[in-house]
Amino acid sequence: MKQTTVLLLIVLSLIGCSNYQKALKSTDNQLKVRVADSLIAAEKYSKAINLLEQAVPAYRGTDSAAPVALKYANALYEDRRYPESGYQFETYRKSYVSDPYREYATFMIGKSLYEMAPIYSKDQEPTQRALAKFQDYINVYPNGEYLAEANKLVDEMQFKLDKKAYEIAKNYHKRAPFSRGGYTAAIASFENFIIDHPGSEFQDDAAFYLLDSQYSYAIKSFAVLIPERLEVAKEYYDTFAARFPNSEYREQADELLEKINSYNN
Repeated sequence: MKQTTVLLLIVLSLIGCSNYQKALKSTDNQLKVRVADSLIAAEKYSKAINLLEQAVPAYRGTDSAAPVALKYANALYEDRRYPESGYQFETYRKSYVSDPYREYATFMIGKSLYEMAPIYSKDQEPTQRALAKFQDYINVYPNGEYLAEANKLVDEMQFKLDKKAYEIAKNYHKRAPFSRGGYTAAIASFENFIIDHPGSEFQDDAAFYLLDSQYSYAIKSFAVLIPERLEVAKEYYDTFAARFPNSEYREQADELLEKINSYNN
């Protein structure tokens, strides 16, 4: 029975290959699309793409142009050729402004870019572009079918950007004792993070390490500058304590405040 099944699969595969080769060489574009459909159903996207690349130009200006173009864009996406799928979905969106699948294409532009977005430690330019495209979708379709997924992906990518920015600031803080101007760089990075990432879950982390950086900067300054710089640290403490009274860093922050007050006394 097992041998029969294997043999059947081999026969079907050979028939499929024969159909593909026939369609590839044919001038019948309807045949190309039909075979491409069967290849897509079998998840053989690369071969389907080869056929659709030939068929799409032939259908331009016809009633079938939009669905064939959409099949092509989808096949590229499923084949993980995301730069190309994003381009094709964008072309579709611009070309078929009244098509019922325009909303889907608009969403898939962002989805293609999302799939290109790297881990947080890498350059986040694709993430920024994906966020912009999803925002376009949300603005145009505020009650859209894909709104929930778009918002979920936006939150995921925003977290990635937040983490990237926070880790940069934290790295300045880590290296500060060993580099000239290290504490001022850390302070500036944490201040910028707090302003630029207002909804981030790293806000309390940044606020604490801003305080810690300012305190270290102050006590390592010339004696004449220490009181003034500790006053700034105390202001940072007050802001931290008011915003994050239950922060995991509260005890450490209170210890820094005691040191500030002890120096001033």
